[in-house]
Amino acid sequence: MEIRSERFGEDRNFRLIIADITAMIIFSTALCMTIEVFIAGLTVLQSVHARLAAVPVNLITGRPYGWFRDRLFLFLGIQRDSFLMMIFGDTIAFVIFQLPLYVIVLLFAGATWTQIGVSSLFMSMIFSLAGRPYGIFLDFCRKVAARF
Repeated sequence: MEIRSERFGEDRNFRLIIADITAMIIFSTALCMTIEVFIAGLTVLQSVHARLAAVPVNLITGRPYGWFRDRLFLFLGIQRDSFLMMIFGDTIAFVIFQLPLYVIVLLFAGATWTQIGVSSLFMSMIFSLAGRPYGIFLDFCRKVAARF
């Protein structure tokens, strides 16, 4: 019985890893391509290249974000049946996790602190708006992964 429960735990962890990474890649691709093409004016091909370059980052950050979100919900006592608490939790989780990553990317790109500040303010608004939709999509991906 112990071996079976260990396998179940390992299987569950593997499914969470796959679900979290898949959710991050799909959601960030859709969100960023929309922003890049319709707001920033990139061509579709330029945006595709940018999104392909972002896949390694999404592969690395997908599961850590899911883990962080889960732990933050526990710490804050977020009740999953509370609509307002889920909005609050997902918004806070997404901003707190994504904004430092965004700043690091800008630093590597050679941005000045002024550019980082302005960009970070704008992206904080985007991350705030994207937090709950991403949380819904992440939960959906986890439910799908749990069925397989």
